[in-house]
Amino acid sequence: MRHKGPPRPGELTLRQDVVQVIFARGELRRDEIKDLWGLDDERYESLRQELLRERLLEPLRGTGGFRARIARRPLPPEEPGTLAGLFSSEWETQGAERLAELLSHAELEALLGDLVYTLRRARMKLTGEDRRGTKRELAAALIIAHGVDLFRHRGIRSLVAKRCDVSFPNRWHPGKGAALGFVRQVRFPSDFTGIPAEDTPSDFEYLEGRVDLKPLEPFQLEVQRKAARVLGEPGGRAIVTLPTGGGKTRVAVDTIRDLITARWRERSPAGCVLWLAHTEELCEQAYLCFRQVWQASNAVCPLLLFRFWGRFTQDLVAHSETLAALRTQPAVLVSTPQRIVNLLSGRIKGGRAVVDDIQRNAVLLLVDEAHRAAAPSYRTIIEAFASVNPAAAVIGLTATPFREEYDQRDPDAGTRELRRLFKSIIEPTATLGENPRAALEAQGYLAHPTWETVKTRTYLKAPVLEDPEHLSEEDIDRVDYALKIRADNPDRRLTVLERMVDICADPQAQVLYFGPSVLDAECMAFLLRSRRIPAAFLSGSTREVTRRRIVAEFKSGGVQVLCNCEVLTTGFDAPRVTHVVMARPTVSQVLYEQMIGRGLRGTRFGGTDRCVIIDLEDNYRSDRPTLGYRAFRELWVRGRRSAAKAPVPGSPENAAFTEQARP
Repeated sequence: MRHKGPPRPGELTLRQDVVQVIFARGELRRDEIKDLWGLDDERYESLRQELLRERLLEPLRGTGGFRARIARRPLPPEEPGTLAGLFSSEWETQGAERLAELLSHAELEALLGDLVYTLRRARMKLTGEDRRGTKRELAAALIIAHGVDLFRHRGIRSLVAKRCDVSFPNRWHPGKGAALGFVRQVRFPSDFTGIPAEDTPSDFEYLEGRVDLKPLEPFQLEVQRKAARVLGEPGGRAIVTLPTGGGKTRVAVDTIRDLITARWRERSPAGCVLWLAHTEELCEQAYLCFRQVWQASNAVCPLLLFRFWGRFTQDLVAHSETLAALRTQPAVLVSTPQRIVNLLSGRIKGGRAVVDDIQRNAVLLLVDEAHRAAAPSYRTIIEAFASVNPAAAVIGLTATPFREEYDQRDPDAGTRELRRLFKSIIEPTATLGENPRAALEAQGYLAHPTWETVKTRTYLKAPVLEDPEHLSEEDIDRVDYALKIRADNPDRRLTVLERMVDICADPQAQVLYFGPSVLDAECMAFLLRSRRIPAAFLSGSTREVTRRRIVAEFKSGGVQVLCNCEVLTTGFDAPRVTHVVMARPTVSQVLYEQMIGRGLRGTRFGGTDRCVIIDLEDNYRSDRPTLGYRAFRELWVRGRRSAAKAPVPGSPENAAFTEQARP
């Protein structure tokens, strides 16, 4: 890919475009500039010479690239700043005051890093003044970014300890004695000790139990019956689809329970189930569902349930005796695909014997979020299992089985790849008809979405692709990255801020905000706090126990707006969401649907009757690829199933899936 020739009339030159993006974001590294604008070394060097003459920019040391040159105007000594309206909790206010008392301007700015520039640009757009933040503003931003985990940041506790002339713990163990002693010594509220880590969950459990779960709904029972029929066939395959919020995991676990309990009662070979999910969070969600279903079931077989991802069950030699029970007892292993790929490759000590046992004894391989199943890791696993144990069933779960986004000339191409892997589709057509989503909305299982558009002046541009009509996963990631870089700017942020302030005037509003970057989500939480709106921020680096506390505060209404970047797209359940703000641009129809799905749980599943989806309409100058929200709205209007399954007459290979799973 190469940057194309001269701009069209009215279009920015390359230099102007690059300067504008750098000034909006603060900086861009050399590799980011080359990738975003498709420049080879020669073209980049020519651009670099032009940028060196820009008075608003200065070179980045180390990584190459450029950053915005910002004035270091000193603050008048009489300007202490204010914390008014930023915090509703006394411990947060006290913590910010203490930080501002102890640390210098330069130290606070260094600890905030890139967020300093992001906040400064927002302030300049709001007030028209370009100035450094006051110490209280900077300290407040640190508290909002880190919360109770402030001293988990080694740099912060080191500086605070130095100012207080005390020693500090080299390792931070939240809630423990050393943390409590340090917080007392430096005279911060005890909340900054942090939340103690919970006991590490066990690698596996033996379940027999009893609790009460709500019975499956009629449409879920229909899907369960169809799935059971597929599982009854040697090597049966199907993809199960229900809209987001329709209870796919629960239906699948109930079906697995009945399958392996029947085998156990008939004294058939025990058999095991391998459940694959691409994130640890989704793995834990599935694991907890198995535990709940077994504890709620009468006359069910005993079950060995393994956490088989991340730090769990890593030492296969130490767990060899328990893992050997896969040959004789009903078992479920919940795993990430990468763990299984590593076992298959022989890179893990003792792994080959374990994966051989799993393959030989598997009765079912289940792929969660199965629209990802065409990825190499999943294909490797499915093919490896089929070669050893062709009788094992393969089931996929997804709300989005139709991959139209990947090939505009051949909309069924991605869907056909899933059809090749799963053979048939299971939908609740008998109970819900040809449009399950509309039926679930009408019956109150899903919320009715209403769309709103906020227009921005942000210029979005996709990178030049070799074939924009045919998108690979890598193409989508690359386009999304370029869109996020351009969307991360103060003008756009402040435009959506004003709409969110209006929304939050209603105390019943519960808003989920998806930002284009971590810095954007942090900045948005700060700006909302400055408008006296209780907001919180989550990122991938937020501790799990802290994240659960923040989500609990959001669910209870203590937090009105939850800001994040990409961490709440799947596996997040907060039924009372009234608004989803889609500030994160994407060309992925699947990702878009997953994000808005966080707000679409209906009243019969403990959610809301309606949910407002707020899309940002930017100045996007590309016909291809289509932005996810536009493609999804079009599908919504004409109905997903009719759009994705309409075959070309006389061309049966273009049908999305066969109908063999239907009754």
